[in-house]
Amino acid sequence: MRNAIKVGELIATTDNAAAIGEKPQDVVSASDKLTAYFTARVTFLEQLAANALPSHIFLANFSGDAAWSSYVAGIQQVFDEAGLSCPLIDGSTESNMPTLQSGLSITMLGEQQKRTVAEHEQLSWYTYGLPLVGNEVLAQPEDVAKLQPIFEAWKEGIVQQVWPVGSKGLQAEFTRLFGEQQVKSTLDVEKTAGPSAVVLLGIQPEKEQIAQKIFPRNFEKLRKTAL
Repeated sequence: MRNAIKVGELIATTDNAAAIGEKPQDVVSASDKLTAYFTARVTFLEQLAANALPSHIFLANFSGDAAWSSYVAGIQQVFDEAGLSCPLIDGSTESNMPTLQSGLSITMLGEQQKRTVAEHEQLSWYTYGLPLVGNEVLAQPEDVAKLQPIFEAWKEGIVQQVWPVGSKGLQAEFTRLFGEQQVKSTLDVEKTAGPSAVVLLGIQPEKEQIAQKIFPRNFEKLRKTAL
């Protein structure tokens, strides 16, 4: 599993955002709904990485009561894109102390799915999306890995493994996945990918042509060689 913890029979994943939102002192100005969407999207992708689907959602809201409904709408958008019913959203709001900047955290508990998953060495690996962070995500939405085709391909078994890339960048994930192998990509492998603007996808080799049609943009095969 990637950034996931097993809690009994459930898989826990979490992500957060700070200083991004609608408050005057936020570093990145974005709607609360969009901020929650990207935060929930990362948390959902981490569930897929653990071959799980969310069944419970907890929202920690540090932006005040007014932001709650927009945050909920952003979370629901993730499930709308995936074609799934959104689980019940519970949580709490910091309403005693007004904050100068926005902040939220989203935790999902999910149930592991019964899937036959190939080992990552047996798969062909691709990058999908471009490494973007902050205002780049808002300026280049067409270059952010799209959730809907990832989930559909995962559900159909075309994508065997999902591996979202975050703030540590591609090279850190290459090391975690491939160990001593040298991995080459035309992307900037040291740059942060922000809210998983890039996702690594492990594709069944016999289904690579199908995957090329599903992901027509920013979809690049990785080249691996032993050191």
